[in-house]
Amino acid sequence: MDKKLVAALQRDNELEDAGMHGDDRTTCWTHQSWAEDCESDPAHIRPSVAHYPRPA
Repeated sequence: MDKKLVAALQRDNELEDAGMHGDDRTTCWTHQSWAEDCESDPAHIRPSVAHYPRPA
């Protein structure tokens, strides 16, 4: 991981802790990469709903 990415991840983490919305990140917390590099990953476009209760 290059120094520029590490610094950007840290900056985004700090900004999010301070109130920035997670959708405004330039980095991906999940994949520890640039957001644009993994935006088509199924984890981002099809979130799991397995934890939702099934209807009766």
